[in-house]
Amino acid sequence: MLPRSVCVVLAAVVALAERTPASDVVDLAASLIGRPYVWGAEGPSAFDCSGLTQYVFREFAVDLPRRAINQSRVGQPIGRRMQRGDLIFFSSDTRRSLVTHVGIYEGSGRMIEASKRHGRVRRSHLDDGYWVERFMFARRVLAAGPGEGSARDRRAGRRDEGGVRTGRTADVRRVARRALEELAGVLIRRPR
Repeated sequence: MLPRSVCVVLAAVVALAERTPASDVVDLAASLIGRPYVWGAEGPSAFDCSGLTQYVFREFAVDLPRRAINQSRVGQPIGRRMQRGDLIFFSSDTRRSLVTHVGIYEGSGRMIEASKRHGRVRRSHLDDGYWVERFMFARRVLAAGPGEGSARDRRAGRRDEGGVRTGRTADVRRVARRALEELAGVLIRRPR
């Protein structure tokens, strides 16, 4: 019979292994679809629009400001040539002069957003007339692709041109998971 401490460590490793980590901000946001919209909520059980984006990007070591209007000043402006993971900004103001909503571009003309209108985190189509009328612009907070040096900058905890402070959260989690797996492997081996 295995000692109790070995069983606890083994259970922790199994739990980590079973929980498939999100590969990017869009996957994490998609895993939150259905959570309720609550104004001012920052997750993980409920969100408002900027609370969702802040929560999701924080999990990937990107520190966004709390409010949508402040998030709209972070990263690089990109117009309508969006890529997966870009932030998309909207205005309910008829003159479209003030940012009032933010979502995460998923690709194929869709975004994931915490919707006040629908009362939950959901997937929305950008060709819906509601969003077409309210679209303002998009911004790229994450690197456009691998090999551009930005991953090195995030690990070093630097600020990008848009002022986003980044850290090592995702790397630390991967290292911790590997260490637990190795520890479990050592502890499970029976003495000969």
